[in-house]
Amino acid sequence: MRHHVYSFSPAKHFELPLYAGVPAQPVLFDKPGVVVLGCNIHDWMIGYIYVSESPFFAKTDASGTATIVGLPPRAFFVRVWHPQLIGPEADRRREVTLAAGRSVELRFAIAIAPPTRVRRAPGVDHASHY
Repeated sequence: MRHHVYSFSPAKHFELPLYAGVPAQPVLFDKPGVVVLGCNIHDWMIGYIYVSESPFFAKTDASGTATIVGLPPRAFFVRVWHPQLIGPEADRRREVTLAAGRSVELRFAIAIAPPTRVRRAPGVDHASHY
């Protein structure tokens, strides 16, 4: 399957013209932020790369739990991100101070917008192709 991947995101602008598999030149994501990916050939394809400014991050498991280990004792901002988050950023960002040898549990109640469905060409069995 050939793709034409691009991003116009502030964190990274790039374009990978028609390719299949691994592109010849890797893309370096060197600025923090969200990079939204699209495909010029398959308009319904979208992807997200979250580039963290911190070396401390985690991805939630199926139950919505994430654990970050190896943090030094100090103050941190903890931020939650999802491509469909709704509501003000203040609802998904907290400051926490971690004492030596201690752990902290944070809970976030977030709202997620329903996914946007992009209509595709009728009469094509998309499940077997993508």
